[in-house]
Amino acid sequence: MAGFLKSSVRSVATRLAGRFGPHRWPSAEPRLWVLMYHRILPATDPRYAAEEPGMVIQPASLQMHIRELRKHFVLMSLSNWVAGRIAGNTLPPKACVITFDDGWLDNYEYAFPILQAEQAPATVFVVAEKVGTDFQFWPTIVAHLLVSGVYAPLQNTEPFGGVLAELSNVRQPTINREFIAEVIRRLKCYSDQAIFAGLETIQWRQLAGPIQPALMDWDQLRRLHGSGLVDVGSHTCSHQRLDQALTTTALEHEIVVSRQIIEGHIQAPANLFCYPNGDYSAGALALVEKTYQAAVTTRRGIASAGQPLHQLVRLGLHEEVSNTPSKFNARLSSWM
Repeated sequence: MAGFLKSSVRSVATRLAGRFGPHRWPSAEPRLWVLMYHRILPATDPRYAAEEPGMVIQPASLQMHIRELRKHFVLMSLSNWVAGRIAGNTLPPKACVITFDDGWLDNYEYAFPILQAEQAPATVFVVAEKVGTDFQFWPTIVAHLLVSGVYAPLQNTEPFGGVLAELSNVRQPTINREFIAEVIRRLKCYSDQAIFAGLETIQWRQLAGPIQPALMDWDQLRRLHGSGLVDVGSHTCSHQRLDQALTTTALEHEIVVSRQIIEGHIQAPANLFCYPNGDYSAGALALVEKTYQAAVTTRRGIASAGQPLHQLVRLGLHEEVSNTPSKFNARLSSWM
């Protein structure tokens, strides 16, 4: 009964947020909705089953989103909105921009055809030194190992063993997407270096077997950019979280060199930046402000015309919270 009541209350709240949220209000001053996507995969793709629920939406949902957005907003590129604000031009009262983090291959396979069909602009933030390599993000590796039944080696190796012990007292828990998501959430308390060191200890490549390439290559990114619809921005060189104790040299490499690499391959300005995991120190922020026209965070909200350009808030989207027009509109309210 309690579960039914909770579900009913949430359903009513979703409908109210979708119908009466700020995305439906007249706006006296320019406001900007920045949407944050990661992976675009149909449920039939084997990669879908091993991905965190909070990281993926299906192509049909993305297409629905774009069509819903045009009911409420001027849909434009982030680079054009930023350039207009810097120049002091009149901005739309309600604008919306689409962003994709990391440069996943599935963005090219599944999102790009939809962007073309809908003529929707977007920005892709790429990890410059990992483009076109066999690099895998550690959450993908951990998820793949768990789905593949590789449990004991993780259980016996830190930092994974401590996290798995916290989550279950049984020897072999049920491995589903929710369990994987919780493992990954708890592992984010550890540094990337500690996690990758643990994976190398268990020789994860031998245990995992073949994994599809995770990221786009430069030819694919040039095709995206050449369409006139997609801007390419920086997500650092190696996806290091910028709130860690990085040296000045390391910060310069991650923030400044990443722009140089992208511009060398794309032959176009890379004026936009995205903080890995949304984290940044004061030093990182200062260097990003010096190097880029604007940057996006993972903090949730709707940007006002007066918000600092290098700390733009966003609204994260994934399948469970946005797979119907009602849920998606509720998400646009930023209340849900």
